[in-house]
Amino acid sequence: MNEYNWKIEHDCPQCGAPVTLDEADRILLCPYCRTKLYLSAEDHFRYYIPPPGPTSQDTIYIPYWRIKGLSYNVQGYSVSNRFVDTSMLAINLGGTPYSLGLRPQVFKLKFISPETEGKFLEPSSPVQETIKTTAILISNVPEQTAAFSGLTTPLSTSFYNAFIGETVSMIYSPMYVENNILYDSLLKRPACELKTSDIDRLLNSSTQHNWQIAFISTLCPQCGWNLEGEKDAVVMTCKNCDSAWNCKGKGFEKIKFDVMAVTEDVSQYLPFWRMKARIECIKLDSYADLIRAGNLPKAITDSFENLPIYFWCPAFKINPVVFLRWARQMTISQPEGKSDSSFPRMPVYPVTLPMSEAVESIIITIADIVTDKRRVFPLLPQIRITLDECLLVYHPFIDSHNELIHSTMHFSFDKKSLAYGTNL
Repeated sequence: MNEYNWKIEHDCPQCGAPVTLDEADRILLCPYCRTKLYLSAEDHFRYYIPPPGPTSQDTIYIPYWRIKGLSYNVQGYSVSNRFVDTSMLAINLGGTPYSLGLRPQVFKLKFISPETEGKFLEPSSPVQETIKTTAILISNVPEQTAAFSGLTTPLSTSFYNAFIGETVSMIYSPMYVENNILYDSLLKRPACELKTSDIDRLLNSSTQHNWQIAFISTLCPQCGWNLEGEKDAVVMTCKNCDSAWNCKGKGFEKIKFDVMAVTEDVSQYLPFWRMKARIECIKLDSYADLIRAGNLPKAITDSFENLPIYFWCPAFKINPVVFLRWARQMTISQPEGKSDSSFPRMPVYPVTLPMSEAVESIIITIADIVTDKRRVFPLLPQIRITLDECLLVYHPFIDSHNELIHSTMHFSFDKKSLAYGTNL
């Protein structure tokens, strides 16, 4: 279990024993009765920090958005990136702490259920607005200029922002009102002084918290065998009938996958998303168009004019620099080869980046590849992506001391970067 992620306490639905989950976990495995269930929420998970002592209806829970993931910013004439891990106040209430700080790392969280006592305030800041605000804050750099093709453009001009593989959840922090003062229930000290109108608004704006966590059986819907997957996996696999399953709503949906042909030296398989998409606003209809857009050192042939483009990206979380490098390399290389629809006997790395997040990487990959950035970058916000096909492809890698090397492309992963990805 990752020490950098927040911890969530929950009782096993089968035997009632306490189970501690990591923030990124999607599988509840009870150490007592061995029950194994997949966790799903309708939109995002909602947690609360239990106040010391017994809870009551007088406890007021203040909402905070929790955002964690890879952030990319197309700014000036380059693509910058960083890892974002923040919590932001989701309600307009002056004097209230803007961030949760280290509290979720000190106190264990719990899932909210209809039985949880207290007043849970409705967030006034939508999550997409919060993500946009976060992107603006992290892209705010001092005004600079850069010459490009004889023109001067502000480096602070941000053309496009994207979060990829983000974890979004709502955290509620406990407060209470006493003598017109809002107190922090955890620190037992005043947070801010309230006006009468603010008190009335707090007491009357609580929402019906009918939020439920769906517990889904991890038996294969096709053959009834036990599905396999790490605790943070978003795709479960069945080695009995060679099938892969993605959680959708309160059940599993079958997805297509391929396994690249095995060689004798292969020690592990890593998953990648291969996406075929229609791109509006710029011309990228064939592999020949990609060669032209990226000024790639390849001779354009008639076959390239008719060859579709497949956009690639890792299907697992990894640091933003390595993620973009592999998305670029594989999209440019368009790897092909013999494949199989059966899982290999060698270890298979878990899929931790969902398909929906992979699609968001396409525009960033385009921005990184194109050479005429002066023309293309201002068009990025207008680009519309229509996904026609998405395939999960497992690629073979060879173990070489501190690296994993692709068996045919010969690109390498530093093993430390994979370990770093488990923190995301």
